[in-house]
Amino acid sequence: MKNRSVPFARMRYWLTLLAACAVVFAGTSAAAQQNEAGPSAVVERLHDALLDVMRNAGELGFRGRRARLAPVLRDVYDFSFVSRVVVGRHWGSLSDKERSTMVDVFSRLTVATYANRFDGYDGERFVTRASRDLGEDRAVVRTEIVGSDGEATRLDYLLERRGDGWRIVNVIADGVSDLALKRAEYSRIIRREGFETLIARLEAQIADYAAEAGS
Repeated sequence: MKNRSVPFARMRYWLTLLAACAVVFAGTSAAAQQNEAGPSAVVERLHDALLDVMRNAGELGFRGRRARLAPVLRDVYDFSFVSRVVVGRHWGSLSDKERSTMVDVFSRLTVATYANRFDGYDGERFVTRASRDLGEDRAVVRTEIVGSDGEATRLDYLLERRGDGWRIVNVIADGVSDLALKRAEYSRIIRREGFETLIARLEAQIADYAAEAGS
């Protein structure tokens, strides 16, 4: 495995809330435990799919890993929401067609990124450390991916409840928000070079992943 418009206030809310939760995870009550099944099950479904493609990486190849992960990722992520967040204030100026294009390209890039990074298995395992209902249909699931040498990378998943279940809206790896990084990068590209340039770069990145894998 390789190394690893929604207002900005919404994202800051998530990061602040996650930090505040750190002091109460150890004391999760029995009542709170009953709320874990939904969000935890979503995250564990993702982890199971990742372990599957990691263990079968050579046989599947990049294309096979991408095909196997795509339906799972589209079920566990809210790509429409995340696409709005990473575009930031520019979402309001996009046409319906451009918004649809952004969601499509961003979802395909996410699938390709997972297929590219989770390209082998060396005894890694995922461990769910804690899960907490934050209220207002929000939850956080704290996990780790532990290598065969015992070194762990912390992965915190932020989820929101939708009409059809819980969906992942952000991943924080060792304290770094994937959502915040992408928002800064994508907003800068749109501001300086335009939306079409952003889409072209994302499409190029997808193509690069496939070329790198020789698929």
